[in-house]
Amino acid sequence: MKDRKATILAIIIVLILAVTWIDLPTNPGIHLKIGDWSYDQDIKVHQGLDLQGGVQVLLEVDLPADQEVSAEELETARVIVENRVNGMGVVEPLVQTQGERRIIVELPGVENEELAIATIRETGLLEFVDAGATYQNVGTELKTDYLTGGESAPEPSATITGTETVTGTEQVTPPAQTFHTVMAGTHLKTAYASRDQMGALEIHFELDNDGAQIFSDYTATHINQFLCIVLDKKVISCPRIQSIIPDGQGRITGNFSLEDARKLAVQLRYGALPIPLRVETTRKVGPTLGQESVQKSIQAGTIGLAVVLLFMLIYYRLPGLLADFALITYALINFAAFKLIPVTLTLPGITGFLLSTGMAVDANILIFERMKEELRGGRSLWPALRAGFDRAWTSIRDSNISTIITCAILAYFGSNFGASMVRGFAITLFVGVVISMFTAVMVTRSFMENVFSWFGKRLKDKPWLLGVEGKMQTPSKAAADKKTSFIFDIVGRRKWYFGFSGIIIALGIGAMVFSTLTTGSPVHLSVDFTGGSLLVYKFTESGSEDEIRTVFNTHGITNPEVRKLGDASENTWQVRSAFIDADTLKAIENDLEAEVGGIVREASNVTAVSPAIGGEVTQAAAVAVVVAAAVILAFIWWAFRRVPRPYRYGVSAIAAMIHDILVALGFFALFGVIFGWEVDALFLTAILTVIGFSVQDTIVVFDRIRENIPRRRGESFEMVANRSILETIHRSLATQLNAIFIMVALLLFGGASIEKFIATMLVGMLSGTYSSIFIAVPLLVVWENGEFGRLFRRKKSSAA
Repeated sequence: MKDRKATILAIIIVLILAVTWIDLPTNPGIHLKIGDWSYDQDIKVHQGLDLQGGVQVLLEVDLPADQEVSAEELETARVIVENRVNGMGVVEPLVQTQGERRIIVELPGVENEELAIATIRETGLLEFVDAGATYQNVGTELKTDYLTGGESAPEPSATITGTETVTGTEQVTPPAQTFHTVMAGTHLKTAYASRDQMGALEIHFELDNDGAQIFSDYTATHINQFLCIVLDKKVISCPRIQSIIPDGQGRITGNFSLEDARKLAVQLRYGALPIPLRVETTRKVGPTLGQESVQKSIQAGTIGLAVVLLFMLIYYRLPGLLADFALITYALINFAAFKLIPVTLTLPGITGFLLSTGMAVDANILIFERMKEELRGGRSLWPALRAGFDRAWTSIRDSNISTIITCAILAYFGSNFGASMVRGFAITLFVGVVISMFTAVMVTRSFMENVFSWFGKRLKDKPWLLGVEGKMQTPSKAAADKKTSFIFDIVGRRKWYFGFSGIIIALGIGAMVFSTLTTGSPVHLSVDFTGGSLLVYKFTESGSEDEIRTVFNTHGITNPEVRKLGDASENTWQVRSAFIDADTLKAIENDLEAEVGGIVREASNVTAVSPAIGGEVTQAAAVAVVVAAAVILAFIWWAFRRVPRPYRYGVSAIAAMIHDILVALGFFALFGVIFGWEVDALFLTAILTVIGFSVQDTIVVFDRIRENIPRRRGESFEMVANRSILETIHRSLATQLNAIFIMVALLLFGGASIEKFIATMLVGMLSGTYSSIFIAVPLLVVWENGEFGRLFRRKKSSAA
């Protein structure tokens, strides 16, 4: 037995040393080689866009909805976009397909977002077009005979003629005129930007063997004719053929800037997109905003965790000290997992990690409370320890599974709608919950078993070290005390709790009604749901609301909402308007810099969501909540399948969950009316997290009811339920305090970017603890006592 405990402890110590090495900021990496097999992986933290700054773009196929797009075409487009992004030198980009018609692109660290979006969005179809004796001005849009399938139509029999013009205004080709495509860019072998002898930028290109032969044959028979180089049907260069080009090498000249030359080279090098794409959503975060948020969140999290560690030490003493060591081990393993998987850390992801530490503490609290019960019940040290872990396991397992279900739904939602922050929160919370189960059940147990093995004799006479007040009782004395103990009647006062909840929910509904009358929506919706653009700019000089509004009006953006953020010295403004496309936004930003002052892009933030995506997100949010409720109902029904009428437990838990959602919605609606708070994608994350937390709390109480029913066969169900509440209320309050410590620290010190997110979760968690005790269990008692049926029977008899 001792050898087993010592072996497990040794394994845990080796694990702690290994994860500590992985957690080192020096990026040690893993490099293994066994024979011909080798494995190399860099180990580092992957930061999301909201931490390091960058651009997120959601692209959608720009074809009629009834025109089918094959999976092969979408994947080909994704690969081409990914190659273009890599060609731009972006470090650790993300390019993924979403559904059947979308591609999500994340470009961390990109400063010129307009150029980046243009590089990945433009089709990049290159054509060498026979212009005959007519020069075509740069920028002229040509109609060619090149077909989508990559085949060229027969060469027209009529010769193209017209006035030869080398300089002058743009000459628009008549719509009926069709030019012959000699060759498409599919024959390009490579392309790169360089400078000629005069320092002008040009694009060098090289063709493959087939392309070189086509080019040679054509140039041999078209000396002194114009060959237009056309990109996406627009002329970018129209040189005259002066001699045969036999080697398949050439240059594209023009008035290129360095950025334009590089963009064109990247597009040509990686080929044309098989399908056109349009930008549906754009999000831009300045790196300064991200770093400030990280620093504030880490500071807040450190304060919150320090208070949690101190609370555990004071309240549970020696077990609390061991739990603190286990919690530190949990944090080390968690951070190592983030680097190994790897998980892309976002600001909500950091919040998810901090929240999962609270859940890790919750598992320890469940174990310690059960152990203290066993000690008070007269059991000796070792049996109490084993019983504490064994009896707490079902509560830990079932409650954490409900949280994992919520995480899965959140991750799916985030993956399908480009909400990477939502997905990041879900993944970090999921990883944290899984690891917390391991550290609570294995690490804490190993620590306690070895300490009890070393100091067990001394601890028998010092129950206060185990958090138990007074002397440990004999089993017979404990049983006698239990029979005569006073039971405070919580469930019997259920009408008061129902009435109090009704008042709170009514106030929230009143706020939602008022918001609907004034804004058309029960809560103020952000552009994530309505579609539109939300722009935050910090200027180098002080500007005025009228100056900013005038610039937007000049570009056809009417009635933008303009307001100043922060104090007068910050020069930071927020503008909300209808959806603004990338080209218009670039023009607006240029005019803002000319009229108002330079834009500090490192401290600016841009979100643009098309109305179509906003509508889909709204629908998906509602579906996510309904699916979460349905899956959790099914899980509770299954988990409590051994008790009579298990569906009642599930429905009661869902009723308490709906109570918590209404409280959180009412709170947000009220603050929306007073302070203008808007619901965004992170609000859905908070609501679903509240769902998980609410059900987790409720399952713990229900689990105790399930355990007490066969033990208390002589008691009524109401008495069993009431006793179960009292036996678990210490756990509920201790867990709630730990969650409050972390949430309040984040709310006070975590920064404005997560303020609403944390506030919603804090209100929801408080409501979740309240509803698990005062709503879920009383509802279950009402149902088991048949009070619902008596209510309807009274109505029926009075009607008669």
